[in-house]
Amino acid sequence: MRRSTLLTRALGGAALLCAAVALSLVYVRHDAAAPRWDILATLGAAAVTAGAWALACRTAPLLGRTPSAAAQRPASPPPLPRRLPLPARDAGRATGTVLLGLTPLVLTRLAAGSGGVLSGVLIILVLVLTVKTLLFARRRVSEAVGRSKFRVLADDAARGEIRAVRVRVGEPVRMRHLRRGDKPGELDVTQYHWIVLHEGGREIRLSNSPDEAARAALHLGGQEGWLCWPERWKLIDEELPGAFVADGGEVIMGLTDPDEAHPYLDGDHPATADRAVRRLPRTAKFSAAVHTRILGGALLAALLAAPVLYVGPDGMPPLLDWLLCALAAASVVMGGLRGMGEGTRMLPEGPAWSVQEESDPSIA
Repeated sequence: MRRSTLLTRALGGAALLCAAVALSLVYVRHDAAAPRWDILATLGAAAVTAGAWALACRTAPLLGRTPSAAAQRPASPPPLPRRLPLPARDAGRATGTVLLGLTPLVLTRLAAGSGGVLSGVLIILVLVLTVKTLLFARRRVSEAVGRSKFRVLADDAARGEIRAVRVRVGEPVRMRHLRRGDKPGELDVTQYHWIVLHEGGREIRLSNSPDEAARAALHLGGQEGWLCWPERWKLIDEELPGAFVADGGEVIMGLTDPDEAHPYLDGDHPATADRAVRRLPRTAKFSAAVHTRILGGALLAALLAAPVLYVGPDGMPPLLDWLLCALAAASVVMGGLRGMGEGTRMLPEGPAWSVQEESDPSIA
């Protein structure tokens, strides 16, 4: 794993901006005459900045273990902080997902040109499908419930009313839960990720995304700190929000099993203070296994659409026009699905993962 730098963030943002401008120009200047040099130039800029972003991510400094991990243990634990930072939102990934979802709709509008009623009907159908797809994706990746729980924890910390226990950071774990699939003979695999926190002879699992678990294990492995829960834990259903605060000041939030947390929720409140804490350092997002498929599909789509942009949809045979744009849309969709699928299978680089597997009793 490599650190996010100002250069990686700037290049990544520039690539997304160029892609967004190229897509919007299809609608903003839909009646412009061919060749569409504005769109072609913007697509070229998007390709160049995306390649530069990938290179900058691959050459960014490695994320190492924090120096305080090797420091001598303090005589007494530092106090709990009164300000806990909420997890940062991944705006880049969300923006990229939206742009990929909108691309088939934009290509449909490009292929339609100045077409008639049938083209309009196709645009409406693709628009409805795009909206449904984006809403479905939003529901699948929504963090609203988790963030609302983390906000309760942050509010209780601000009042100095949190429960906590001293723990030590261990290894990241992936759990593969197997159960019967929807079709005969198939398995349905659900994956869970967490970082193990050790308290005496007990283990507490702090669940999070694979990237966050890997980043915490790599940067904080072996460190000691406070694992905090909210005072209002009885008003929270299912998993409880927790925040690990390292003695060096880094914070990572996640969800914990109530059964594992209960032994520590009835004690006295530890001392709190206006102590400065911060999120873990951000990491560069480029992953060759994931992004080469996504960017490859987008590049192929741009090459397929280039003749339509140069000649114009009204200057080409209608069948060829629609075929090229349909192939371009399929390239974007397949590249995105393959990249996201690879992202769910692979484990982030850096720490040594412990992989566990359990099966539903009905198929064990």
